[in-house]
Amino acid sequence: MTDSGLGRRFWLLWTTLATANLGDGLTLVGFPLLAVGLTDDARLVALVAAARMAPFPLIGLPAGVIIDRFDRRKLAMVAQSARSVAIVGLSIALLAGFESIALLAVVAFITGTGEVFIDSGLPAIVRAVVRPDQLEVANSRIAASVTTTNRFIGPPLGAVLFTIDPALPFIGGAVLFVAGVLLLTQLQGPFRPPPDPARDDGSLLHRITRGLSYVWSHDVLRPLALTVGVFSFAGEAGKAVHVILLTEEFGLSEIEYGLILTVDAAVAILISFGVARYVRRTSHGWSMRTSVLCFAAGTIALGLTSVTSVVIVSAVLGGISNPTWNVVSSTVRQRLVPDEIFGRMMSAYLVIAWGMQPLGALAGGLVAEAFSPSLVFVLTGATVGSILLWGNQLFVRIDRALAASE
Repeated sequence: MTDSGLGRRFWLLWTTLATANLGDGLTLVGFPLLAVGLTDDARLVALVAAARMAPFPLIGLPAGVIIDRFDRRKLAMVAQSARSVAIVGLSIALLAGFESIALLAVVAFITGTGEVFIDSGLPAIVRAVVRPDQLEVANSRIAASVTTTNRFIGPPLGAVLFTIDPALPFIGGAVLFVAGVLLLTQLQGPFRPPPDPARDDGSLLHRITRGLSYVWSHDVLRPLALTVGVFSFAGEAGKAVHVILLTEEFGLSEIEYGLILTVDAAVAILISFGVARYVRRTSHGWSMRTSVLCFAAGTIALGLTSVTSVVIVSAVLGGISNPTWNVVSSTVRQRLVPDEIFGRMMSAYLVIAWGMQPLGALAGGLVAEAFSPSLVFVLTGATVGSILLWGNQLFVRIDRALAASE
């Protein structure tokens, strides 16, 4: 399947996601660099990272009910608008000299709330604008654009802007969020899901938890969500103190820190274009095994040495792991779940899978403060690596379920 066959609506959605994710990329280094500049307490730095992910377990389930009742495109527009307002408020506070860890945490929480609606609803829109046999290619192209803007261009540009003025990456992010909203207004089509016969049955609690019960009773989604929960807890523990490890223990400058993120992103972009072909030559399950192995190896290596070249190797392995897992797991959900419950399934899945991220971020901060950031990465890599031992049956089950769905 060639890119030209994906159609105009897909490429408009692709452009929208690229624009919005460039805004995210500008703030990706802005939040941790600003936090490190305000405090030397790793726990407080980790608190900002935890606040960004806290909305997933707090509002994820009721958000799924909303996503399955209303137009998902319009919900994404409202969510992006709210994120824009929050970032603008932070920018004004920075220009006025009123920055604080508490303010950073609040803005991070609002930004995360918007992400709940965007990350739970937009995958269904992807499925609505391409054919089922195009999903791997479409998800690969989206992964490449997200990585390019969110991690390749955005972080180094954000780091440069931060050195000029800490408010600049946030101002740029707000402008791009608004641009993403404007682009979404041009995306035509019905993006409201069909009615679910069971949607209005039972109590409000039943309707809210229907997505959770769907995931929990599913032979593939339940173990996949739990596996991602382990992945997310460990990964976020390392991510929360990544800036501390690289700037303090490895002695990298702010610009160099942004460039390391760029190396990771550059590899991820290249890998994104090859994921669909790798899946065809192996399988979805084997692609997931490759992702886990690369992540574990790169993270453990980063925790065991302070040699700068190892930082680059770790970034390369991370760049292989991320898009491989994301493209495959997105395709698995899109192929196996009906549209009328997709929003609730997705939000419930993210509650399970990403709800562990705030706890992981806090755990990373506590371990780094009590011992060292290096120990966080050793423990993170070992934890993720253990998935290869107990998760093999899941990968086999995924391949069987996808084969049965065709």
